[in-house]
Amino acid sequence: MLAMPAFFRSFIREWKSGELSLLAFALFFAMACVSALNNLAEVIHYQLDRQAAQLLGADRQLNSGIVLNKEWFAKASSLGLRQSQALSFLSMVSHGDNLQLAQIKAIQTPFPLNGRLTIARTMNRTEQFTTNKAPAEGHIWMGWRLFPPLNLQIGGKVQIGAAEFIVDGIIIEEPGQVGDWFNISPHILMNQSDIGKTAVIQTGSNIRYQWLVSGNPLLLDQLYQYLQPQLNEQQQWFDSKSGNQAVEKNTSRTLAYLNLGTLMSLVLAGVAISMASLRFSQRHQQHVALLRCFGASQKHILRWYFLSILFLGSIASILGIGLGYALKPLLIQWLRGITPEMQAPFSLKPALLSFATGILILSAFSLTHLLKLRNTSPVSIFKSRTVQPQGSLVEGYALAFIFSAGLAYLYTRSWSITAVVIMACLLFIVLVIFSLHIGFGLLASARQIHLNWRFGFISISRNLGNSALQIIGMGLALTALLSLSLLRTQLLADWQHQLPHDAANYFLINIEPSQIPSLQQFLTQQKINAAPIYPVVRGRLITINDQSINQALGSNAQEINALQRELNLSWTDSLPDDNTLTQGQWNTGLSIEEGLANRLGVQVGDKLGFRIIDRLISGEITSIRRLNWSSFKPNFFILFKPGVLNSFPQTSITSLYLPPENRDFLMRLVKQFPNITVIDIATTLEKVRTIFENVGKAISLVSLFGLFTGLIITALAMLSLTGSKKQETYLLKTLGMRRKQMLWIKSSEAFFIGFYAGLLAVSTAIAINFYVADSLLGISFRMPWFYLLTVPFVAALGTILLSHTVSYLQYERTAATL
Repeated sequence: MLAMPAFFRSFIREWKSGELSLLAFALFFAMACVSALNNLAEVIHYQLDRQAAQLLGADRQLNSGIVLNKEWFAKASSLGLRQSQALSFLSMVSHGDNLQLAQIKAIQTPFPLNGRLTIARTMNRTEQFTTNKAPAEGHIWMGWRLFPPLNLQIGGKVQIGAAEFIVDGIIIEEPGQVGDWFNISPHILMNQSDIGKTAVIQTGSNIRYQWLVSGNPLLLDQLYQYLQPQLNEQQQWFDSKSGNQAVEKNTSRTLAYLNLGTLMSLVLAGVAISMASLRFSQRHQQHVALLRCFGASQKHILRWYFLSILFLGSIASILGIGLGYALKPLLIQWLRGITPEMQAPFSLKPALLSFATGILILSAFSLTHLLKLRNTSPVSIFKSRTVQPQGSLVEGYALAFIFSAGLAYLYTRSWSITAVVIMACLLFIVLVIFSLHIGFGLLASARQIHLNWRFGFISISRNLGNSALQIIGMGLALTALLSLSLLRTQLLADWQHQLPHDAANYFLINIEPSQIPSLQQFLTQQKINAAPIYPVVRGRLITINDQSINQALGSNAQEINALQRELNLSWTDSLPDDNTLTQGQWNTGLSIEEGLANRLGVQVGDKLGFRIIDRLISGEITSIRRLNWSSFKPNFFILFKPGVLNSFPQTSITSLYLPPENRDFLMRLVKQFPNITVIDIATTLEKVRTIFENVGKAISLVSLFGLFTGLIITALAMLSLTGSKKQETYLLKTLGMRRKQMLWIKSSEAFFIGFYAGLLAVSTAIAINFYVADSLLGISFRMPWFYLLTVPFVAALGTILLSHTVSYLQYERTAATL
């Protein structure tokens, strides 16, 4: 049993003497980093989900070609979820002698549940307002494309069926339209209570029903579990990410980066605690030897010091977590984007997770050195320098790494990220130990090397254990720091490439084949750069390897949105610019998008069957493509071999970029080609761009935390072993060595340690980034030559500066210590 008063007196004495300060400092910053990242992850999850939900118009959306079951509404109400309904249908709209077929959406208040409608009061769109309410009864809002063919102005009246409506405004932005770009053109919004007045909807009318639901994610999942067995092929369930491939892809990239950032923070925490506890154990060998002389058992010593560190760790963790929470308002302000009123809900989950992480990592890495410290021999009290206690660190570190791997998976939920980082760290350690024993030993014996430089090699080879620990500590901290920095650069560069300033903001669809030459000439005359024009045939995937979808996939078929609707099938002679062939040969059969192939479980050689109108057609998959969904250019899940679909009715599609000041071009286009449908995605594009910018801010913030913490822990790693150099410094001074000469000799050792740690760190970080970028994030890897050439020298310079500072202070002390 420990006497608690004596324990606390000893703890206070240790603290006043400064023996615990380095460990407390390391743990405080490590836990501040972990806590801040946990809070950052929570804020980013919340922010990205809300922004993606604004594009969808709700947290969840159900689209249906048949009337929805009223029991579903009752179930949602019983769960306390917010809901709204809308229905869409086609109808002729008239103004005087002008007629136009329009898609009409009848909505109820509130609509949408997330985000807001933006309506312009004037034709030049200078006066706008936002709302989540339906138009007043007898009033409608119209898309701008209906005004030219109807020869209409705001305030005019139109006839829809048996009812007359006043046009109150132009629809500028309507959430809920992302997803299938070829089915999202509700040109008119009306109040749902006005449907009966029109007498348009009759028995057998083609109506699309839309159900918006928002609320607690757990309750939404519960609702989906209730609905899933009842959904049929005419009904599609969307969440906030599935409505937009670009948002879904880049949100997953951001979360993967957060996972990597969290994992790297765990590496930093482990390095910090390991190095600080090593210094702690070295500085307490004399005290432990004295306790052993007084008859203290190894069990008592272990318990005494472990409880001291645990008590200190609890205090440091709480303070670090407090700092992480104090930074949360800053995180929210930093990430504030298209939802200015957003406030991430308060949660204790990051605090509890961070505290548990701190204590567990502290226990795993400090026990490694404490278990060795308890083996200190009583005769060590007669030694004037540090004597390594008996026992190996291998078992302790192996246990710590196994434990860290489990903790890392708990954070990332990805064995891939966890495995590549842990394996890279282990390979780093093995490389350090192997190269120190072989390479530096040979260099130390090379007579051709100048004596001052050779002294550095000799010093390293004579203290292989300490040198290895110092290089490992510095190197792993730099590896974590560089991995975050490199990946951030790769991600931001990739997003800027994918979504440039002149990214396409309009789609042109329903282009007749006979119109293509005249349309191309018109675009050339107007100096408009457009994407290639692709033919489109609508078809539904119905068989896989001659089996029906339900037979081939079972219940999983309901989870794949591409199976719940017709797909846009196309063909082209050459591989599109934003497509990358990953398997097979191009243009010899069917080419399928990589993500859809994975969801369907198909590969090259499998056979797919489609229903096009009333005919069936099948083909063999001969290639798999990776698409850039963020490009906002025409992309297709399925591409056929040219000529196969020529006998089917077809239209064409293209996309183009139009500057805001050139909107009059659209009026001229619609007048000359009245059948062509123009889909305005400019507002959606700006929202996605805003999400990308906020994601960039989040990634930059993660990198800043990694930079600050990594620099501190690198310094701790360099300082942790300075105690072992004191006797050497005092001896050299006593023998008459001048300060300048001694600093030069010390610099050689510091240079090699820093350079080698930096070289291994940047090489390991590049290897980690190569795998993560290519395999997990799907972005092209660019070799960071600047980092590779500069980091080793910067690390060497930093090590020299710190070594000079420490050596200078030690030189000034009296040699009487000897």
